[in-house]
Amino acid sequence: MVDNHLLNKMEISFKNIIYSFFGFVGREWDSVKSIFIGNPFLFSALILGLLLRLFLAPFLGHPYDLRIFMAVGWAVANGITPYGKYVLQTIFTEVSHPHLTGSFYGIGYPPLWGLVLGSAYRLYSILSPNNIYLYILTLKLPIIVGDIVVSIVLYKIIEREVNTDIASKVFLFYQFCPFIIIAGVVWGMFDMLVFLFSIISAYTLFSRSDLSAVSLSIATSLKPYVIILIPLYAIFIIKKFNSIHKTSRYLFIVLSLLVLGTLIPMFIYGWPLSNLYCALTSHMTTTNFYYEGGNDYTYGAASPFNLYNVLRLVDPGIKPLNFLNYLWIGVCLATYVYVFLKSNTIHFKSIVNYSFLTSLAFFSTRFWVSEQNLIFLLSFFILTVVLSGKQREWRTIHILWILLVAFIIVHVPVTSFLWIIQPRTLNVATAFCNGPLGYVRWISMSLLTFSWLAILYWYSFKERGIWQG
Repeated sequence: MVDNHLLNKMEISFKNIIYSFFGFVGREWDSVKSIFIGNPFLFSALILGLLLRLFLAPFLGHPYDLRIFMAVGWAVANGITPYGKYVLQTIFTEVSHPHLTGSFYGIGYPPLWGLVLGSAYRLYSILSPNNIYLYILTLKLPIIVGDIVVSIVLYKIIEREVNTDIASKVFLFYQFCPFIIIAGVVWGMFDMLVFLFSIISAYTLFSRSDLSAVSLSIATSLKPYVIILIPLYAIFIIKKFNSIHKTSRYLFIVLSLLVLGTLIPMFIYGWPLSNLYCALTSHMTTTNFYYEGGNDYTYGAASPFNLYNVLRLVDPGIKPLNFLNYLWIGVCLATYVYVFLKSNTIHFKSIVNYSFLTSLAFFSTRFWVSEQNLIFLLSFFILTVVLSGKQREWRTIHILWILLVAFIIVHVPVTSFLWIIQPRTLNVATAFCNGPLGYVRWISMSLLTFSWLAILYWYSFKERGIWQG
């Protein structure tokens, strides 16, 4: 029998967490307004960045992911699972577009993003049903908000930790960096929201640990790869406070909110758990089998294991070894042990440094890495550079985003983003990928991946201070 006293304590605890979260937002709002009142140039940049995103959003998109999101938005708005298989021509019967056809699987994340997509579909159906451009814009509104809020949050953090000039530089970078714009609002992916809640969690880890736990659970509910930070941040708490109780409380809040946020929508709407299980376990496969028909179209994507695509040019029978799916687990465990044994004084700078190093270890040993996920890695790297005080390393940051943009250009390929307004561009891109020069794409992807990983590892070992936080 459940102890009523324990239930009451849990209820009070969660209420306090919620009140703390909204109180934090309210207090920070006044601080945010002061940024733009005192600096009209930044306000102008904010408006320009917002207008740029609003202009690009309705007309561009990834030809595969965006169509999944369009279908899932319809499904969730109609009470259907976001983990099904959908036939576009039966959904968008009133929307005339040659590429709104074919069958697509649902999302590969917990249901939170599916609920967001369902809300976007409802808004679109109220405002102007059958307007494809409005629907795509509503799907991307959370991404646009995420870009703007991240810029502001990072400005406030860096202003406090470094100075106003560097904070302004970072603000402008996040407003206008081509990689961030392409991988976010152009593509239609929401990894900037994932980073937003992750950096809030990192910044409030010691001062407001309950808020940190809530933020980390939201980030992980959006995309599961953030799970790598949960053990890391638990280590920081136990090292900082030497308290099993605080650490247990932190883990309890993160994991319970993650589980509840995942299961409650499934039970409320009656969605099958088996579909959710298949979607989440797909992250442990070596190939991107979401393509129609389950075809092995590619290995690795932005992972160094995309080298297998090049090897298959020599011998089509080459297959990756299954244990490589789990290599990241051992590497992350080794990273946690290192942090526990070597970290001494824990503060925000060390949290950022170790978050970057853990992310680097993860993304360089994970078999499948989508290029939008690298917003997460790039952002922690930028903070590592900024907090180190070595501003000359901005040139490294610029080299990195250029390499990442180049990767998107050859991997997608870039003309595919025009499929909404120029349908034939998708056919052209597909013909190139499947044509006699398709091998150039595989080789270029591998060269670019090993280039940016070499730069990040070179920086990490050159600046060995980050290994001590």
